[in-house]
Amino acid sequence: MGESHEEMLRHYEPGGLLPRIVAGLQALGKDLDSVTHEDLAPADEFHSAGRSATRALVELAKIPPGSRVLDVGSGLGGPARYLAATLGCDVTGIDLSPEFCGVANALSRMTRLSDRTRFQAGDALKLPFAASSFDVVWTIQMQMNIRDKRRLYSGIARVLRPGGLFVCQEICAGNGEPIELPVPWASRPNQSHLADAESLRGLIRGAGLLERTWRDITADIVAARKAQQAKAQASGASGSSAPPPLGMHLVLGEQAAVKMSNSGRNTDAGRTVFIQGVFDNGGKVGAA
Repeated sequence: MGESHEEMLRHYEPGGLLPRIVAGLQALGKDLDSVTHEDLAPADEFHSAGRSATRALVELAKIPPGSRVLDVGSGLGGPARYLAATLGCDVTGIDLSPEFCGVANALSRMTRLSDRTRFQAGDALKLPFAASSFDVVWTIQMQMNIRDKRRLYSGIARVLRPGGLFVCQEICAGNGEPIELPVPWASRPNQSHLADAESLRGLIRGAGLLERTWRDITADIVAARKAQQAKAQASGASGSSAPPPLGMHLVLGEQAAVKMSNSGRNTDAGRTVFIQGVFDNGGKVGAA
């Protein structure tokens, strides 16, 4: 990590997150004994375009049903539960934040998916798994805080079984201009380690992973954000200006509006771009 673990946890861990999510569900009239993964999607898909981006990534990668998946930077576990519920995948999540992992496990129990999803606190640069352990390794917008990306992708390649898939959605540097801060992944410049898309692509290939698909989805992300903003404005025009009971603002804390606004402006100005990629390891066995 570019920053100490403690510094990054101060950025990411708002505290009291699970009670806020439960309160949001109750405000929406949800029965806590019958909550579904779809009910949680507004809050537990902690990345740009949320559930729609997760669906698109699954379709792009053509992940085989029943795959054993490692979600690196698993956050609150929304994508993991989607993979478990829709494809019957068995998903292990690892995230730096103990609070995120605790909430993710609680939400899996709430949605009756704890038999197929589990989450543990850990360092993405020191994956505590044997070589060739997973059919798929999955990341969504997590490498922006990691300086040593070469080590990250080497570790990912190591834990993939022969013929396994690496699937990712990431934010990359765009035109080289400094980004406006704070953003969802960083409050200060030394917390953000954006690589440009071609450099990131080269680092993944350099880990011995073979490219199947690489695509720029920036326009899709912008369109999804504008549609969400239009929906919020329509709601405001009808007399409600408060944020919805469930949303990323529960995770982003007091500066949620500023972080999301800056993130949007960075993309609109070309300072950040979004990519999705699918790679395989060419049938190689990961090094021990």
